[in-house]
Amino acid sequence: MSKKDAKTIAAEEQEKDDPWRSGRARWNIRQFRRGRDRRWHFPGQQPDEVVRLVVRKHKIFLLRPAMPTIGLALALLLVIWASTRQPALGGVWLALEVIISLLMLAALGWFLWKDFLAWWLETYIITNKRIISSRGVFQPVRQQIEISKVNQVGIDQDSLISLLFSYGNVHLYLTGGDFIMKDVPAPRKVKDAIEGLSAEVKGSKKPEEKPLAPRDQDLTRVLEQLAKGKEVPKLQDADERYPLRHPDRVRGPRRTFGGPLHIPCDVHYASGEFTVEYIQRSRYVLYRNLALPLFFFICIPLLAIRVSQLIPATWYLVALIEVVLLLVMGLIYVNYVDDVYILTNRRIIDIQRRLIFLYEARVETEYKNIRDIKVTVSSVIERLLDIGNVYIETPGSSADIVLSTVDHPFLIQDKIYSIKGYKDRVDAISKENASKKELQTWFATVLATLEGKWLNYGTPNLQRLDYWSAVERASEFGLRVVAMGEDASYPDLPPGLVVRQNPPPGTVISQGGEIQVYLSKRL
Repeated sequence: MSKKDAKTIAAEEQEKDDPWRSGRARWNIRQFRRGRDRRWHFPGQQPDEVVRLVVRKHKIFLLRPAMPTIGLALALLLVIWASTRQPALGGVWLALEVIISLLMLAALGWFLWKDFLAWWLETYIITNKRIISSRGVFQPVRQQIEISKVNQVGIDQDSLISLLFSYGNVHLYLTGGDFIMKDVPAPRKVKDAIEGLSAEVKGSKKPEEKPLAPRDQDLTRVLEQLAKGKEVPKLQDADERYPLRHPDRVRGPRRTFGGPLHIPCDVHYASGEFTVEYIQRSRYVLYRNLALPLFFFICIPLLAIRVSQLIPATWYLVALIEVVLLLVMGLIYVNYVDDVYILTNRRIIDIQRRLIFLYEARVETEYKNIRDIKVTVSSVIERLLDIGNVYIETPGSSADIVLSTVDHPFLIQDKIYSIKGYKDRVDAISKENASKKELQTWFATVLATLEGKWLNYGTPNLQRLDYWSAVERASEFGLRVVAMGEDASYPDLPPGLVVRQNPPPGTVISQGGEIQVYLSKRL
């Protein structure tokens, strides 16, 4: 059997075994299937691609849309039970059973069509090469993410129910973007699987081949000097001084709230985003808010000393008031500490928390949306203390951000402008450095190729050179010179010059070869 016939038979057998290729599954709504080899297969699967995991949304999300069907089923059971208790109303019970059964079948059909089918088709197929997200019935949507682009994986379980039923979001931090697998069961298992595949892909990646370089060290040094890139500026990372409490979770600010409770901030960072600076309001705000309760805290006991002589029970009331004032001052302090502004390398976030965890408000804007930044100082005292307000104006209906009563407002204004232009500066420098590197590779390749041609193809011309000059010239090409004798056929030339050479100039000769020369001789 010829090789062509064998390939034809193998292709026909594959078509018979693969409904995705043969067309038998053309009207099938399945996104994948389990083949005869007990492995998952899907349309568009590459020859060496293996499905490692198939994930859908957690089944708990089917419970709410199924409630009408479940409720009608319970109502039907209740009517059946009631008909056994009151058989005299048999006609009424029968009518109710028929009506409820029809309603239940209608609700079940609607649930299967509207919710269950959408849940079944919304899948994440994780292979050894990519992650494929697909959803939709008549207008299917498919998206794929290469495993090689995954830089980091985090999980987000932000409610007690998600912890009890073990579901959550898996956040993929990609090169140039993000992708979130929402409400998947066992998110830690999914995270470990993706991280393992990412490590496999990166481990199997071949290292980049080094470009050619000239053998001449002087040329190499000149090229390296010309290709030396500018240093890319780096912003400080304000989270370096805070411990990473939950490395598996979605990335966000490491600073916690609520004092000893260590309540995490409900802010999720995108790929490549990090905290540049935390800005606290001026201590002047704390002292101003504490002044009045502290005044009463000191004065009430002093006043109670006089009143207690007339009313002995006064001290019980004073103790109660003092405890209340201590709680008030504690809340004032916690509210002050938790009222923070976060500057990341992409956006500004204003977080305002009240009563530890009972209230939280957040306003944010990206630097690209900033129209203007202004600083105002309300009073002479604030001017002397270098305190002011920083107004960040945004276009349209976007909410403006006010950094109220902060220290060194003009420095903060300059800092925001600097961060705003950081990305443009980094992009410009990175582009310039990449161009220099590309030119270095190009010139190094050209020079190395020319060196090879000089060394392997062109015998230098040594004629009319004295012997030692000829030796020096040939050594530059890695060749040796051997004097074979003298020739008196050139009486007009001074003695000792090369008059003939073998091989002639330009002849192909390998490095380390020998050039035979004849020197002039005067009779």
